[in-house]
Amino acid sequence: MTSAGRLFAERGFNSVSMPTIARASGITAGAIYKHFDSKADLLFEVVKGVVESIRLSIEPGNTPDATLIPRLIAMYTEPRLKPLRQLSLEIHSASTNHPRVRRILRRALDHNVQQLRCRIAASQQAARLDPTIDSELLANAVIVFMMGLAHMETIAPQLVGDPRWSDFIQSRASALLGISAAGSGMASMKNNNLSQ
Repeated sequence: MTSAGRLFAERGFNSVSMPTIARASGITAGAIYKHFDSKADLLFEVVKGVVESIRLSIEPGNTPDATLIPRLIAMYTEPRLKPLRQLSLEIHSASTNHPRVRRILRRALDHNVQQLRCRIAASQQAARLDPTIDSELLANAVIVFMMGLAHMETIAPQLVGDPRWSDFIQSRASALLGISAAGSGMASMKNNNLSQ
């Protein structure tokens, strides 16, 4: 899958054939089709593998804490995630012309939004985030924020790997989630309740 990911990122989904991927991988196209029903399935699995490897590098255990989300978002500014940014754009682009890619992407996005929503809701119940914010809308906003960062090579390539940019993104993601506001808001609500 490493060769497929590199080829998709460098040349684009439409410009890469299964035989090209097979040659780069040192196997036959038939061998690829034994594992994947289509090129769309292969692209999705490549993207999924990259995303899961990033998730594992940030999450200690299986914590539902949404306060880790800003750090995860800020990771999208790192040079090492250029392939993920490229693949992310490629799968979204391919989804416009390929119904199968669109269905796979839609299922994946729905799943990601629900996972984020659950994390956010759990953090709201634990008084770490403002409970009045709509968790579903907030989860969608996080996904949109992350997709915006996928365009860094085009929009702001000079900021890739800039620690100040990474810190800025993390602080803006925290503000989007209401982490600092929720923390101080919760503390002031508790103080108000104690003084009454």
